[in-house]
Amino acid sequence: MTQHFVDKVIESAKEAGLILLKYREKGFSVNPKEGMELVTEADLCSEAFLRKALTKLLPGSSFLGEESWNGTYPETPCWVVDPLDGTNNYAMGIPFFCISIALVDEDGICLGCIHDPVHSETFIALREGGAYLNGKPIKVSSADKLRDAVVATGFPYTRTPEDLTFDLGVLTEFLGLARGIRRCGSAALDLAYTAAGRYGGFWEENLKPWDMAAGVLLVKEAGGKVSGFREKNWNLKSGGVQCSAPGIWHHFCEVVKKNAPAETGTIKNIL
Repeated sequence: MTQHFVDKVIESAKEAGLILLKYREKGFSVNPKEGMELVTEADLCSEAFLRKALTKLLPGSSFLGEESWNGTYPETPCWVVDPLDGTNNYAMGIPFFCISIALVDEDGICLGCIHDPVHSETFIALREGGAYLNGKPIKVSSADKLRDAVVATGFPYTRTPEDLTFDLGVLTEFLGLARGIRRCGSAALDLAYTAAGRYGGFWEENLKPWDMAAGVLLVKEAGGKVSGFREKNWNLKSGGVQCSAPGIWHHFCEVVKKNAPAETGTIKNIL
């Protein structure tokens, strides 16, 4: 993978970010999706741009995007893209959202890029090549105790008053152990912040591959530990993720395992 190729991916992410910022200025249509999720005109425009730009950059590659996914996993090499992670934030004027781009080959994720256009932050990771923020190397937190770490999570949009579809026991125990908990509304940025050492760890259920793929590589390349939620190993078909700095990994996993009863039927196959 050449530097020119990586630079072109970053350039595409930044151009998609400009699309989001322009729509934020001029206004956009908003429509409901499943549960409490939304989709905006900006999501669709950003995805259309990224599909064209990325598949042109790598001829013969396939594309898995949030807004056009039909439920099947295409052949590799494949781009896994969230054109606007944090849509609810974006629609409500909350400045915490991003573009997430991952490239998957036959051996797994080989490139991850997360771009925050509001704060002009671009996170990039290459398999066995390290993790970077705006060109500078990043590392996960040095915390070795949960009380020294701020951790992050998210709540599923499928929740209802009758069924929150969320393991509140995990949240409750972390509330008593960690220095703080954040719920900011973009899983991709939560993973990027964990890679950068801002958060000591992150966990969330009910996620999709485009929420996690780029961020998982960032955390790994920044020296962090990653697994699926309730699973030993993470892969694109995992239903969630847990990750943390190495110094708190054992305790972090204990909290999740103790409070999140095991599910059956979890898909284990890797893309």
